[in-house]
Amino acid sequence: MALYWPNEKVALDIVDDPYRNPFEGDDSYTVLRVTCADLCDYDSYRKVMERLCELLGKEVPSMPDWEENSRSLHDALMFGMEDLDSLCGELEDETSYPFPDYFTSKEPSNIEIVATSEEEGERMRAVASSGGRHVRGVSVWNGPVPKGSFEDISDTTRMSTPEYFFLRKANQLPFAEAVCLGIELCGKYRTSLTQYNREDGYDFLKEPRTSKSVIRRYLRDARGTKEGKRAKRVLRHVVDECGSPMSCYLYLLLCLPRNQGSYGLERIPLWAPAQTEHGFLPASSGEYLLYDLFWPNKRAAVQFTGDGYPSERDFAALASQDMRVVCVTEEDVMDPERFDVKAHEVARLLGTELPEPTDKWLKARARLRRQVQVPTFDHMRLTMHDICEHRVA
Repeated sequence: MALYWPNEKVALDIVDDPYRNPFEGDDSYTVLRVTCADLCDYDSYRKVMERLCELLGKEVPSMPDWEENSRSLHDALMFGMEDLDSLCGELEDETSYPFPDYFTSKEPSNIEIVATSEEEGERMRAVASSGGRHVRGVSVWNGPVPKGSFEDISDTTRMSTPEYFFLRKANQLPFAEAVCLGIELCGKYRTSLTQYNREDGYDFLKEPRTSKSVIRRYLRDARGTKEGKRAKRVLRHVVDECGSPMSCYLYLLLCLPRNQGSYGLERIPLWAPAQTEHGFLPASSGEYLLYDLFWPNKRAAVQFTGDGYPSERDFAALASQDMRVVCVTEEDVMDPERFDVKAHEVARLLGTELPEPTDKWLKARARLRRQVQVPTFDHMRLTMHDICEHRVA
């Protein structure tokens, strides 16, 4: 929440209040930003109160017994809020239960803590561990917490929504990896990047967990913050409905901004079966269900074909209705120079000039490939056979 004193142009913003409406005043305001933990401890609360009095031009009360009465009132209020102690931190994925008494057999056994400071995180780690939970990590987040950041899964437990997860990770990961995570959250597959207990392989999802439009609406409550601006910048490069990690990787290599080490090609509008006035593409006579990348206005596509090039029948189905298709194999993706040849083929189909291979761009390309590793999962072709090799969730 945020409290305002408009006459004095002062605001108090409690940055980790789960029901917070972030400060929305103009630059004429002096904003005192505090956490719930700052207010739960009397000594830190006293410092906050003194600073607030200073900003408002008020004297700190000094009458007899005031300090003792103030501490007693604070203790009484905090005692009454013990059942709401989730104000002092959140547990990610399957978040949050503040006291060991609240642990039940229905609660998750493997958690990651999200806290507003390292000290708060360690305090929550001790609480979780004493309740028999495994804490796989602690993340510190001091950014905004918009409405819709949590989903209740019991009276005492909440978990982060995909949108809140995206907001935090967009500010914690390198740009390309953050886009990759956003595509996965809005896509039809999940790996260990967004599913902590997925060690090998990936799941194919019947429905995406979220979408660009949902995330965009969610971020409105973070407008004006540096974290919200960063997340929106990442979101601009996210595309809905991606069907495999390789489709995502090809998109990152080809369609991110050139200063990121990508080729800066025109972004695809959507991952979906291509449709023309003559029906869907690729043609049903082949094995492929959809293209990895598809530019409908240019009738051009990129297709990942695994460890070899497709049969004549499959290629004919891919290239039906005058579609122009560049096929890419595992070897092509692994080798930057071989992939460069493929990128030039795609650029010719799109009528686009590629960046000059300067030392600066080559270093950026190498950095991009380090940030986002080539996916090496089995069965990443967009065929029914390969999709059925993955667990469908």
